[in-house]
Amino acid sequence: MPIRDANGEVNYRTLAVELINIAIEETTSGEEKIGILLCEGDDNSVDKAVYSLLFPDLHVIPVGGCTAVVRFTPRVRKNLMDIGRYVFGIIDRDALSKKEIKRLNQTTGVYTTKLPFIENIICAPETLRIVCEIKGIDYEYFLNRIEEELLKILWQRLKETLPINIGVEKNERILTLNIGVATRRKEIQKSVSKVNILYSYRDKIITSIVGGAMGLKGKKAYYNEILEMLQIPEYRPQFARVFSGFIPKFELYDFEN
Repeated sequence: MPIRDANGEVNYRTLAVELINIAIEETTSGEEKIGILLCEGDDNSVDKAVYSLLFPDLHVIPVGGCTAVVRFTPRVRKNLMDIGRYVFGIIDRDALSKKEIKRLNQTTGVYTTKLPFIENIICAPETLRIVCEIKGIDYEYFLNRIEEELLKILWQRLKETLPINIGVEKNERILTLNIGVATRRKEIQKSVSKVNILYSYRDKIITSIVGGAMGLKGKKAYYNEILEMLQIPEYRPQFARVFSGFIPKFELYDFEN
C-alpha cells in the first residue's frame, strides 16, 4: 500500500483514499472485513504481525509511532463512517494511567496494550514458554536466567540514579526491588520481583536480554525470530491465545457519536 513518502512518513490523505478504496472493493467483491486497525510500526514490524494474528477480520495498517496512530484514527474513522467501516487504533501503553487510557479511548477510538510495550508481550513468560518449546530450550532455567539479569540491570540503574547508599554485595542475588513514593494525597508502592519484571519492566532492552540468552545478536534478531515463529501453523494458535490476554477487546464504535 503506497501510503508513505520518500522519508517513510505516512501521508494522511493517501492513507484515507487507499482505505476507502479497499472498503469499496471489498463491498463489491463480497469479501469484506469489518474494519481497520491502525497500529504502530511498519509493514515488517512485530506489531503488525501480532495484531494480524489476533484480528484476522481487521485490516491491520501500521502508521509509524504512537502519535501518528492517535492523530490518524479519529480522522480515518470520520472518512469511513459513511460506508460502514469500523476503525480502531492501538498503541503501547507505556506509562499511561488508567484515567489517561480511558480518555484516549473515548476521544479518539485508540486502545492500549495491557503491558507497557509490545516487547513485554513477545517476552512475557507465557510467550517464552512457546519459544522454548520450539527451540528445545529448558524453559525454567532460561526464564530464571533472564529474570535475574533484568533485576540486576534495574538495580544498577537505580543505584546509579538515586543519591542513596545501599550496600549489596556483588555475589548476592537480588530477589525484589521495592520503590515507594509519597505525595500529600497518597502513597504509591511498587514492588518489582522475578514474578512480574517481564510484565512491568518498561524498557525495550528486554528483547536484547532474551535474544542474547538464546544466542542471538541484538534485539532485531529476536524480533525476526518471533516473526518466523508466528508463521509456523502448529504454534500460531498458541501464540494467539497468549497474546490475546495482553490486548484489550475492541468494542464496535457507535458511529452516531
